Amino acid sequence: MSISRKGSFPSDEEQKNRAREFERLLGRGDVRLSCREMKEILSGRSGKGGEIDLPVLLDVREEWEYRYVRFPGAIHIPLSRLPENLEKIPSDRDIIVYCHTGIRSLLACYMLLQNGFVKVRNLDGGIDDYARRVEPDLPRYRLEEGRRPPETVLAKNAVGEGRGEPNPWGEGVSARISL
Repeated sequence: MSISRKGSFPSDEEQKNRAREFERLLGRGDVRLSCREMKEILSGRSGKGGEIDLPVLLDVREEWEYRYVRFPGAIHIPLSRLPENLEKIPSDRDIIVYCHTGIRSLLACYMLLQNGFVKVRNLDGGIDDYARRVEPDLPRYRLEEGRRPPETVLAKNAVGEGRGEPNPWGEGVSARISL
């Protein structure tokens, strides 16, 4: 996510427009998966009412994002570490890639396609759009000024998952980050 020239964060619609423009530049728009389709897949049902095999869910966000909110059973490989971790992704199954707004995951989709994966889809709008449109109980977040994770996210991450001790990964995470 980048800050606009006005110093504010782009709107959700601006983010989606950027992703679509990127799809046009790459010449592929066939990887898009809507939030409605994702809901059907996560429920274990196809659009025709039949049972389906669940695809691999690949989360390419940063660790702090993954710790805060994710789809159950997702494989987590940040986009920056994807090239050296391709062998961790099953190539014989459908793969749904997601991130916060759908842009990093779109890059990951094209990386996977270039490396021989054929059944790859990108969650249009990312987990944030899914939370807004389909699952309003899922937590949402936005980067704060200075491109920092929100304090509420950092506080939750610092506690760790089910541990009473601070999360060592969380130390110093409030530093400026780049996506």
